[in-house]
Amino acid sequence: MFKSFKNMEFSKRLLLFVQGLIIALFILTTVATFKGYVDALVALITGVFSLASIAFGFYFWKAKAENIRKYTRKLSQEDIEKVAAAYAAIFKEVEDNEGI
Repeated sequence: MFKSFKNMEFSKRLLLFVQGLIIALFILTTVATFKGYVDALVALITGVFSLASIAFGFYFWKAKAENIRKYTRKLSQEDIEKVAAAYAAIFKEVEDNEGI
């Protein structure tokens, strides 16, 4: 059902590590708030959440690239042209509405 940690892809390991950091930061923040040590947490919170945003952004970018590669193999050239035309129409509509 679940892959073992050794067989897991690096990007999924990275996400698990970052999620662990976020949980540890939450616990640390809760303890530090009750003890009154909140000055150093500002830099720590910023650092961990910037790392998390980079890691999640990388993972979603990688998944998008894999899906594009997978589905372009399955689609015919005619289907690809239809999708490209639909995206072009969406972007043209967005550009036209930017002046509003």
